[in-house]
Amino acid sequence: METLIAYATKYGATEKAAKILAEKIEGPVTLMNLKEKSREPLDLTKFDVIAVGGSIYAGGIQKEVQDFCSENEEIFLTKKLGLFLCCGNEELAEDQLTKSFSGKLLDRADAKGYFGYEFDFEKMGFLIKLIVKKISKVNESKFRINEENIKAFAEALN
Repeated sequence: METLIAYATKYGATEKAAKILAEKIEGPVTLMNLKEKSREPLDLTKFDVIAVGGSIYAGGIQKEVQDFCSENEEIFLTKKLGLFLCCGNEELAEDQLTKSFSGKLLDRADAKGYFGYEFDFEKMGFLIKLIVKKISKVNESKFRINEENIKAFAEALN
């Protein structure tokens, strides 16, 4: 089985989580950063499994993830499918999944996951850092990628 993991990341947490996921998936895996403008278009029909994810900023997932899902929804509905998020509040993860992906995809998904978060203040600009501190009540960088959740997600797709 061949797997595609498509993701968008702002500061790198979702990319780290996607790479951890790739290590836990059986068979060949292709990683695709949806934010890379120069990426080659892929023939999605060649993949047996497709996992799509992104991170939540200002209450929503990246536009690249939204566009990728809406453009390819019909193909995704014919595949083994996983949908995942990285966000700072696990209690809101289920609600964020519902807001980020269409009902059709959520109903069809074989795996749905929350992969944790990272707040890397060294990579953030002043304004974003200020917003994160206020909303998340965090005053220093935090790294909380949840490998157990990633492992369970991979097992559901394998």
